[in-house]
Amino acid sequence: MKILLIFILCLLSGPVDCSDVIGYSGGSVLMISNINWYTSNSKYICKVKGNDCIDIIRAETKRHQTQEGRFFLYSNTYNLFLVLIRKLKPQDAGTYRFGLENQSNATVNLKVVNDSCCAGTKLKTAFVGQNITITCSYPGEYESNIKYVLMLDHDMNTEHVVDTDKEFQNGRFSISDDKSAKVLRVNLSDVREADGVFYIFGVWNKNGSVGYYSYFTEIQLHVTGLSTSIQPTTTTGTDMTTSAALTETPSAVCFSSSAIIIGVCVCVALLLIGGFALMIYKLRHKRTQDYTPSSKSKDNKPVTSDHNTDSAHLYENFRMSSI
Repeated sequence: MKILLIFILCLLSGPVDCSDVIGYSGGSVLMISNINWYTSNSKYICKVKGNDCIDIIRAETKRHQTQEGRFFLYSNTYNLFLVLIRKLKPQDAGTYRFGLENQSNATVNLKVVNDSCCAGTKLKTAFVGQNITITCSYPGEYESNIKYVLMLDHDMNTEHVVDTDKEFQNGRFSISDDKSAKVLRVNLSDVREADGVFYIFGVWNKNGSVGYYSYFTEIQLHVTGLSTSIQPTTTTGTDMTTSAALTETPSAVCFSSSAIIIGVCVCVALLLIGGFALMIYKLRHKRTQDYTPSSKSKDNKPVTSDHNTDSAHLYENFRMSSI
């Protein structure tokens, strides 16, 4: 019944060739038709509402692209007509017609799905020279699909980076698919300033005359020239002064404590050296006094001197008693 309703809607909106396109809220779709971009200068895309088709873009241009808000019309290197709708919203669902005025055109029925894995553009910051890993989840129904990563610059030019089919590695880029966790990982080595663009992760589908990439995740890589050892900080006014004071105070405290400890150690060492020197001086002084000549004559009198004196006294007493 659903397919029948879509088919009837396509019949009412114009051409019989109506392609189904599935996108994800917050993601993007890139539709590639077989229309030659340079066949005519008049390009357009409109959204079907009832019996009318309300213009979104209608331009006379020879340039390779034209834009209106989140809608882009442009050509690729093969000069094919491409339509890019970014940052999809639920209200974007519906039937669209695009192509060349009064010539070739295509009709698509866009369905926008809500999925927790797809939450709009995510920002990642990296430093020049760094090796980084970009991860993203994908819808469970794409487990067996080939996943593609494209680079999208600020002029909406796309460039293939890597995929999970044949090109698992491309220069500084490599990709791995963890199917059990439904997670893609892209490794980028030696980050450069030119790498600071958008990276869109998606799968390729072909339905009718229109093939399309359904991008479920978009990541903007911001590259800064600062070294990883210098983390950028944002401070203004008094906060900057406070931050500086808080940064310097611990160093000053550590320096003061170290100086005090060193000073105390030096003083203790000097006191110990002084005390030791004083002790040695006193010991040497005492030894010097013990070995002076006066000490020897006083304390070491000859025993013969005392003996002779005593004999003289005894002889005198004996003589007096005899008389």
